[in-house]
Amino acid sequence: MKYGIGGEVLRAILFGLYFNTGCIAIHITQFMGAPLYFINKDYYYAWMAMTKQYFGILVTTVSQFWAPVTFRISGDKSVRGQIRLREDGMLECDFPERLVLIGNHQIYTDWIYLWWIAYTNRMHGHIYIILKESLKWIPVIGPGMMFYSFVFLSRKWEKDRPRFAHRLQKLKARHHGPMSGSNDLDPMWLLIFPEGTNLSDNGRIKSKKWADKNGIPDIRHALLPRKTGLMFCLDELGDTVEWVYDCTVSYEGVP
Repeated sequence: MKYGIGGEVLRAILFGLYFNTGCIAIHITQFMGAPLYFINKDYYYAWMAMTKQYFGILVTTVSQFWAPVTFRISGDKSVRGQIRLREDGMLECDFPERLVLIGNHQIYTDWIYLWWIAYTNRMHGHIYIILKESLKWIPVIGPGMMFYSFVFLSRKWEKDRPRFAHRLQKLKARHHGPMSGSNDLDPMWLLIFPEGTNLSDNGRIKSKKWADKNGIPDIRHALLPRKTGLMFCLDELGDTVEWVYDCTVSYEGVP
């Protein structure tokens, strides 16, 4: 361990204090703005987008202070000119205001780095994540994600479909508050992990069984993606979203 046992314990305590205090403070601001829903929905959604920016900054500083890493970012010709390095060394992205972002799911923290990409695009207040339903019962964080209009799925399609459709229709809404975009529709980055779970040993076994059952090649470094959720998103969002961005995340030292 880089810092020794004592140093690691101290860092863990400081991390817990910083992250949990930040989450609680942000959650309080969410409750402060909640009455706006019954007064002016434009200002309610603008308030929640502002608190979502706070959380985006919180997770960005967490990775900066407790897990500093070197980011290497590349893209194909379709994103040429949309990824820039400023003179001060900061990354600046210029992606659309509304898109569906799909990514592989290597480890539990992939979403942190994708939220950081949204931060470099000034979209960290407009990211929406599709995730498993059990996460909404985490104290403070779960209710906070519900305020953020994240989409929770139980992975039972008969149960999920009507709720999924309802949440996606909300993402097609038009508001005119302070955090609205340059066009009539609200800015939105919808993040979905088509693999459905992170790349674990158990997931790899299930992926191979699925491949063998359907007579298709297995994937070595990812799980076979499920298309139902993604296609449903694109169908429901219709012509309100023109772009799908495909982001592959990998980590040095992680097989």
